Amino acid sequence: MEAKSNPESEAQGTSLDTSGFEVTADRLEQLMKSMEVLLSDVEQLRGHCSHQATELMRAAVELRQQQDELKEGYSELSREMQQIMDSVDDLFSTKSAFEAKEKQAQKLNRQL
Repeated sequence: MEAKSNPESEAQGTSLDTSGFEVTADRLEQLMKSMEVLLSDVEQLRGHCSHQATELMRAAVELRQQQDELKEGYSELSREMQQIMDSVDDLFSTKSAFEAKEKQAQKLNRQL
């Protein structure tokens, strides 16, 4: 048997191929639109992250300044505390010297 070519069956085969291309083209178009949306989202996220990074850097600078101020305050308070401790030591020394002189004076009074 000899195979005869049927123009109608060939036309149907071509239209099936064309519809397959149309489906593929539609899918590619949908994919392109999805990619555009994703790229737009990525750009928005990038801008948001950039803004947050800037805010975090500002906050870090502010925290460093506060830390420096606290260190200075601590150093000043430490110096003041040392001065107070020195003054208290001087007062105790003066009190001890005064008490010693007072005892000596009482001894001299008893002797007289």
